[in-house]
Amino acid sequence: MNSIRSCIEQQLNEIELLRCCYPSSDEFYLDDIEAFNEAKEFLNEKRENIQRNLGFIIKLYLNDINTSIELQFVYPFYYPETPIDIHLRTYLSRECYEKFNESVKKFLNNKISSLQEPYIMEFLSWIQDNQNLFIVSNDTISKTTNEQIIKKKYFSRLWIYSHHIYNIEKRRNIINWAHELHLNGFSMPGKPGIICIEGEESDINEYWTRLRNLTWKKLQIKEKEYLGDIEENNLCFNQFQELAFVDDNHSKHDLGQLYQYLHDKKLDRMFNLFFGFDGTDKK
Repeated sequence: MNSIRSCIEQQLNEIELLRCCYPSSDEFYLDDIEAFNEAKEFLNEKRENIQRNLGFIIKLYLNDINTSIELQFVYPFYYPETPIDIHLRTYLSRECYEKFNESVKKFLNNKISSLQEPYIMEFLSWIQDNQNLFIVSNDTISKTTNEQIIKKKYFSRLWIYSHHIYNIEKRRNIINWAHELHLNGFSMPGKPGIICIEGEESDINEYWTRLRNLTWKKLQIKEKEYLGDIEENNLCFNQFQELAFVDDNHSKHDLGQLYQYLHDKKLDRMFNLFFGFDGTDKK
């Protein structure tokens, strides 16, 4: 096995190659800029060890089916000798998620048995050659439509407080599970961490079950809102996203930005629930 320094060097070189191939910030961006800086310092022997995993997001346009997908990549320290973590961040059907995850496992298993060289460019080319992974079958559409006719859906919104959210694996799960379960809302990593999730009642319950099974210092439901059925039109979000409201020093939350975000969605009353004071107060 190569040394960790050799692996980190290959990772940084691959990132630079990807940056050249996807120069727009809409196409490629680093998941954690501090991890990138830490890796360069480690490679230049300015630090003795490395603690953060390198990761990045790529937005890929699929010409054949006229759509875009967003992929998250997280390097384990010994990539390319250890398989990379690849996650689909785009809002798609469960069938697509299952097909994608199964196919990615097969791709990575094939790489394990071959020469261990960086392979993200090869993977992206493979995605372009397998765009059918992101097409929903007519049988699935028909089945979903029939289920919607038979079963009336009820919706709710869950407000979740965490002592902190920093771990990249947890952040990835928070986003991916929301997409997989077709839930909308937002997460705000940092200290404290906040998650707001809305969608069908059964999917909300499944999301909370998965979330609480992870290890947390503190995790609690602050409030659960019952939104009725879809005809009552009480939903506030049309996607799930990770938000970053930070001050000028990038050291802590900018609560003013968070309050304005909630205010724009007529949810500003929740600010007091989490922080104990009105967002218009100067704290």
